[in-house]
Amino acid sequence: MLRMRCCLLLAVALLGCLAPLAYSQAGPPFTVRVQSGTNVTSVADGGTAIIPADAIGIATPVSVTLTYTGTGLTTADIVAADLTGHTDFSITSPPTLPVTLRPKDTIALSLRFTPTTSNRVVAQMAFGYVEGRTSGRLTTNLAGVTPEFAFSYIPQGGNATLVAPGGTVTFPATAVNATSSAVIVLTNRGTGSGAVSAIALTGAAFQLQGVPLPNTAVDSGKDLRFTVAYTPKQLETSQGTVSVQLVDRAVTFNLSGSGSGPLFAYETVLEATPTTIVPSQVIALPDAVIGDKSSLLVRVRNAGNADGSISAISVLGTGFQLADLPFLPLTLTPGSAIAFTITFTPTQPGRVSGRLRIGNDFFDVMGAGLGPTLTYFYAIGDTNTSVQNNGSVIFTPVAVGHTATVRFYVTNNGTASGTLTSISVTGATSAFTLSDLPRLPMSLSPGATAACTIQFTPTVAGAATATLKVDTLTFTLSASATAPDPLPSYRFDAPSGPQDPMQQPAIGLTLAAPYPLNLNGTLTLTFNSDVFTNDPAVQFALGSRTVNFTIPANTTKAVFPQGATQVKLQTGTVAGTINITPSFATDAGINLTPTNPLALNLVVPQSAPRLLSVELSAKTANTIALLLRGYATSRSVTQMDFQFTPTSGENVSTTKLSLSVEPNFLAWFQNTSSQPYGSQFTATVTFTLQGDVKTVTSVADTLQSVSATLTNRQGVSAAASATLR
Repeated sequence: MLRMRCCLLLAVALLGCLAPLAYSQAGPPFTVRVQSGTNVTSVADGGTAIIPADAIGIATPVSVTLTYTGTGLTTADIVAADLTGHTDFSITSPPTLPVTLRPKDTIALSLRFTPTTSNRVVAQMAFGYVEGRTSGRLTTNLAGVTPEFAFSYIPQGGNATLVAPGGTVTFPATAVNATSSAVIVLTNRGTGSGAVSAIALTGAAFQLQGVPLPNTAVDSGKDLRFTVAYTPKQLETSQGTVSVQLVDRAVTFNLSGSGSGPLFAYETVLEATPTTIVPSQVIALPDAVIGDKSSLLVRVRNAGNADGSISAISVLGTGFQLADLPFLPLTLTPGSAIAFTITFTPTQPGRVSGRLRIGNDFFDVMGAGLGPTLTYFYAIGDTNTSVQNNGSVIFTPVAVGHTATVRFYVTNNGTASGTLTSISVTGATSAFTLSDLPRLPMSLSPGATAACTIQFTPTVAGAATATLKVDTLTFTLSASATAPDPLPSYRFDAPSGPQDPMQQPAIGLTLAAPYPLNLNGTLTLTFNSDVFTNDPAVQFALGSRTVNFTIPANTTKAVFPQGATQVKLQTGTVAGTINITPSFATDAGINLTPTNPLALNLVVPQSAPRLLSVELSAKTANTIALLLRGYATSRSVTQMDFQFTPTSGENVSTTKLSLSVEPNFLAWFQNTSSQPYGSQFTATVTFTLQGDVKTVTSVADTLQSVSATLTNRQGVSAAASATLR
């Protein structure tokens, strides 16, 4: 007769530990526990407990608990409790003595440590006791430690300087837009660890660098450092503060720095009347008749507090020249000044612009030649609007993907013919284009008009500008685009109904109608597990939970990587709902995703286990080990059933065997090691065989094959078989 024993091995490891036996030596029959704040210390007789304080003057409560460790019916009397040593320690609630303690009884004393110094101070708590005929004394040493901070700073390139709270950290004179720094040092010269709660700064010219995290601890004898950077933007004295929040107080230091450097001031002088100008401002010269000239005096003064160097003075632009220039390069001391003259000799009628450079500063210069007079206007429908040089041409708002147009006109209202040389559009956006341009260059006789069309075709919503240049004149093209047309409805091209696990269904996306703009989108996959465990295998077949797609303009089908119109996803092996949500945007990044986008939901239901394979993994004369592989979407298996087929000619009394395996599988699926595998598992079942043989040489050979099924609360798996010989 054949008898079998079996054991189930899942991918679970059980660890055991042995605790060492404890033993005690002879001594006072008491244990002492000292607690200050969250610090709890068990102290042997004569031992020492460290009592940390937050700061000098801040009291720290201390609790000393004495527990009697006698056994049986023994008792002990506490007859004395004395505190000696440094006076920073005091008893706040002396006990009423004597007191009798039974085994495990306790007596507690409340102490207070109020440090008056940052030095280490020591006190001793002693208990006198009587146990039976034995009297003794139990002592506990208390060592109080307290932080104390000193403050200093190290200026850039300088030596460390002590600074008291309320004192000033002084920065050296620093060039405008340059940076100097000082390292603030907090040194704990006390005996205990101290904490820095926070660091704050005021003053626009100052910045904190390397600030530690809040509540950073500074051990005794250590320091904490951070940097204050100073970057002056103007020639003036800058003030600020830096505050350090300690446990018991806030320490504030003043910050002081001054900017240094030259500061050039500019003015023009016309008919003895000075006018202040600043870099990038337009310098307008008096109008000049063609063939004549006009002039303007420019004065430069160093209004700063340091010498300034001017290496170049030059002008660009037709008809502009410089006169009375000083020798270059030159150095202007604070308060000193130079002057030179700009002349304008027009060679053609109309306005002329140029560019003046003084050192590193630039100015636009402009002059007008008297002769023909060109005027400008634009038309939208039947409405005409005049526009001057540097004026704006304003378009009617238009939706993204559509076009707005204006007609731009140039008319010569002067007394002589004028020449129109160029018309162009420049700017950061290509939304503005020109059409219907006249043949250029062209001559405009008095009263003649030239025209062109300007088109605005936006790709993004919002305001847009560009510059229209007509010869030397410029006009600002100003337009605005409204949101593009709403996105048409869409559908998912996907399978319906419950989805099988470990499959790769293909899905697509189709618009209900073509859209006029290119669309870029992303499908985002999320998985809501029915069994509270994520399955990392649930993802797109491309290897992530997002996939990009495009929908070319005027088409409807989403195009995925490699030009595919469908993308596959993996359903994994865990029961739950796979949610796929799309997002849409134009090439310019305009979001067209609906507020509540339609999502695709694919459900992988909880089902009976699925047995993928049964294999003979090991075999000896009297044992057989089977390796089972499978998955259970509900992450549960309750029972294994085996049906053995004997070898022909052999008598096997036990051919069916059922194993209750729910605890084993529960342990596996609740182990974090199982999570990367979803609901997949491997299980090894070993059968030990006993009995007699007839036609074979070993007990294990009496079995020809085996068939196995798995069961859970959802049902029974299909059978899987393995040959055993």
